[in-house]
Amino acid sequence: MNNFGTNERVLRSDVTLEESKEIERILRKNNISYFERWKTHSGLLKFLDKGGNGKCDILIHMDSMEEAKKALGDK
Repeated sequence: MNNFGTNERVLRSDVTLEESKEIERILRKNNISYFERWKTHSGLLKFLDKGGNGKCDILIHMDSMEEAKKALGDK
């Protein structure tokens, strides 16, 4: 679990667009706020990427970690 601020924690790392939509649906249903940090290429690689290969990290507040893991079925 990585720290990015005083209160944010990574819930999932390297998530695809399809996976992020499913996680978003579950988190919203359980009223858990989150933040997606997309990993993008820079320079020439940005133009070679076809748009469907992006990955993101999903971050949530540390107070919601146990509730989010339970909602997503994590142990």
